[in-house]
Amino acid sequence: MPHLIIDGYNYINRIRTSPAGAGSSLDMLRRSFLDRLVQYKKLKSIKLTVVFDAYNSLSPGRQRENYKGIDVVYSGEKETADDVIIGWIREKKAGIIAVSSDRAIIDEAKRHGVAFLTPPGMEALMTMDTSGKDAESDETDRQSGKKRGNPRKLSKKLRKSTKTIGKI
Repeated sequence: MPHLIIDGYNYINRIRTSPAGAGSSLDMLRRSFLDRLVQYKKLKSIKLTVVFDAYNSLSPGRQRENYKGIDVVYSGEKETADDVIIGWIREKKAGIIAVSSDRAIIDEAKRHGVAFLTPPGMEALMTMDTSGKDAESDETDRQSGKKRGNPRKLSKKLRKSTKTIGKI
């Protein structure tokens, strides 16, 4: 069973157009994100762990909670979410997929042969899977004669003619 380990605040800040605020707004963003993951988890048989930074917290150790089947970890004092995730990558348990855009995590994943996704890539997967479209419906689209490919790209014939026109 795949185990997604997500850098929580990194994901939220990469997907949002403006940076996450402080206080109740941050809590609201965190809960909204976790609720979306709960919906995704219902569709897939995966284990989800989300790691949030609690670098300046008063708690000396890591805090854990279970949010509707998702394991949520808050880093300990003088420890970042990146440190936690890199530690798990180094343990190299089977089936881990790290989700972050932090260069340190991606480099460590590459070094240890652990799969990784960026937040936009994960968001695309979640959007595609929650839209209800699956491989079977994709196959029927191909068989029904719907066109595939980039609709904004000109056909070969038109590209050739455009290139010829460009030479004039």
